[in-house]
Amino acid sequence: MDNGSRIPASGSRQVAEVQAPARPPQHEKYPWPEKSRLLGTRVSRIDGPMKVSGRAKYSYDIVRPGMLYGRILRSPHAHARLKSIDASAAEKAPGVKALLITIKPGEKVMFPGEEIGALAAATEQQAADALRMIKVEWEVLPALANVEQAMRPEAPQVFTPANTRRGTAQEDGDLAAGFKSAAFTVEGTYSTQVQTHTSLETHGCVCEWNGDNLTAWVSTQAVHGTREGFAQGLKIPQANVRVITEFMGGGFGSKFGPDMQGLLCARLAKAANAPVKLMLDRKEEHLATGNRPSAFAKVKAGVSADGKLTAFDATTWGTGGAGAGSDYPLPYIYVFPNRRRMHTDVYINSGQQRAMRAPGHPQGCFVTEVLMDELADQVRMDPMEFRLKNLPPLAPNAMWAKYFPMGAERINWKSRHVTGDPTPGPIKRGLGCSANRWGGAGTGARAHCEIASDGSVVMRCGTQDIGTGNRTIMAMVVAETLGLEVPQITIELGDSHHPFAPGSGGSTTAAAVMPAMRVTAGKARDALFERIAPQLGVAATEINIGVGEVHVVSPSTPDSSASGQTASRSGQAPILRRVAWRDACKMLGTVPVSVDGQWERGLSAGGTSGVQFAEVEVDIETGITKVKKIVCVQDCGLVVDLKTAETQCHGGIISGVNYGVFEERILDRNTANMVNPNMEWYHMAGQSDIPEIDVVLVDTPERGVIGIGEPPAVATAAAVANAIRNATGVTLRNIPITPDKLLTELERAGGTN
Repeated sequence: MDNGSRIPASGSRQVAEVQAPARPPQHEKYPWPEKSRLLGTRVSRIDGPMKVSGRAKYSYDIVRPGMLYGRILRSPHAHARLKSIDASAAEKAPGVKALLITIKPGEKVMFPGEEIGALAAATEQQAADALRMIKVEWEVLPALANVEQAMRPEAPQVFTPANTRRGTAQEDGDLAAGFKSAAFTVEGTYSTQVQTHTSLETHGCVCEWNGDNLTAWVSTQAVHGTREGFAQGLKIPQANVRVITEFMGGGFGSKFGPDMQGLLCARLAKAANAPVKLMLDRKEEHLATGNRPSAFAKVKAGVSADGKLTAFDATTWGTGGAGAGSDYPLPYIYVFPNRRRMHTDVYINSGQQRAMRAPGHPQGCFVTEVLMDELADQVRMDPMEFRLKNLPPLAPNAMWAKYFPMGAERINWKSRHVTGDPTPGPIKRGLGCSANRWGGAGTGARAHCEIASDGSVVMRCGTQDIGTGNRTIMAMVVAETLGLEVPQITIELGDSHHPFAPGSGGSTTAAAVMPAMRVTAGKARDALFERIAPQLGVAATEINIGVGEVHVVSPSTPDSSASGQTASRSGQAPILRRVAWRDACKMLGTVPVSVDGQWERGLSAGGTSGVQFAEVEVDIETGITKVKKIVCVQDCGLVVDLKTAETQCHGGIISGVNYGVFEERILDRNTANMVNPNMEWYHMAGQSDIPEIDVVLVDTPERGVIGIGEPPAVATAAAVANAIRNATGVTLRNIPITPDKLLTELERAGGTN
């Protein structure tokens, strides 16, 4: 099987009556080339050698002269009032250079791990030792450890004005009529767990002051946003702050600002008059740096005898922690003409939620997609055909009707048996499917390009590469525009001194930055033509870009420079003269080309769609599920680098497998403390748990660049859950689907077919 295929939209298999979407408007001056030399090919990451050799410098690797080490004092209680705090012994401890207390007697903490102070010492061990010398007395208060406790009428009022917050009811159509027309109904309660971000590189930074100016090396997804956060938190001008993120090791939505640890680090550095490194440990990561909120949905849904959805009624709730929300889209994708939903946010004494890879969508997808399989069984329809019958109209951002048959062919869906594997023996096999959607649009990025007389090209942009390959695709776009090779382009990013770029969230980075690369490189190319035209004795409009050279073309040749195509390749007038790139650049003399550019319309778009299919093996004697294969069919507009786009899908799918069968934050019901805040008991997939992953990228270059980081993480857990249901014949309406849960449901059902 051809793993990692890229299928043009025009050549994709289609279902009946599917029409290709209309071509959107293109950028007038610098459109994407119709025939690309580099775009859409497989290019290895240009920073790969630095990472595998250890030369890449992450925030953890930064060492400054005279650097101190910071540690944070955190609350051991879920809900408590400070009675007293004595840090005198810690201040006098060996190596301690600065100490801060951020809480006053009488104030309360609302979750375990909440910050109450910090100190900096000459060594990490001295900092840890001194932290233990701080004496704190607490009045422990009633705490809420889970949503069941918080929702009880007799629960203590821990949060103001209440432990819950009810949202506005959402309702469309005539619900009563919808259920009256239903031939079958399904009722059930579905739930998803709290999942922490568990970034491989923990949160933190190194802060150093030079007078009133702060330089911070931060593990962040938003270089400029973090600069703003430091400025606001420290009450200093943004011009006084420089944030550097040369490399960072994962964030998944949790690293958009300095956070409390960053502000404490900066304040410690100021107090100690020395650089301070403050990186969190694994327990702190689990407790205080965000999580994906839980979801619960009590659903009743109806379907007609011919397989059309008729009604959807849901009461939903969930927790985002201490005072944070937990909403998610529901129902997801499929068309219920009559629907109602009432959502309630529930507050408990735990760390607050943060955006996590496609926030809300995995929860809404899981609830809806498991329900869809149950409804399909009610009307005895193939689950995929049932989905095709209830999809919204085809659109450029809604191509599921086209993608389901493509994925079905690659997973061999025709071999799928009815619910419950009838073959003898303990190993049961099953197939499941699911769909996703996401936005992926981006704007606002700026860039600066320089072309020097030696032919070197430097592109600067304040964006960050959070591990997705941003450096590589930036270089590819510049190289494509200038007719060069990727190694000839120097990319400088991850520095707030560079031109502004938005944070890497919502899958917006590629859609924001690549247009800026194209426009800025195009302007630099045009400026080069203007500078060298007099020396070539022609007008700038008679110069074009070739591969590694500059072409002089016939004056009658239509200007094709905007597309980046040479006259010979575009079938236009012949080339009159060829000048090597380096020779052309020598004509610049001592003054380089230096231009600024920014994102412009017509080079990117928003709205993605995709489907996934899962194949599993389940041992019904042990309850262990082995995910054997995932097929992913996904669009993302113009594929810039096929290799990095595929790896984005791989990462998202692995995240989805973890969500479906492994990861879960577990809190003690009595204390609300997390009982598995480490990498041993917070279970995640190991190498042997990773399935075969077959990615099909549907290339729709006419739409421009669209982000792909989040959508592949949405559908996996639901597809796996449906495959387990197909294998075992039992429905598991909550994740993660762990062996104990599966064995319990099998026992209730009396085994499988």
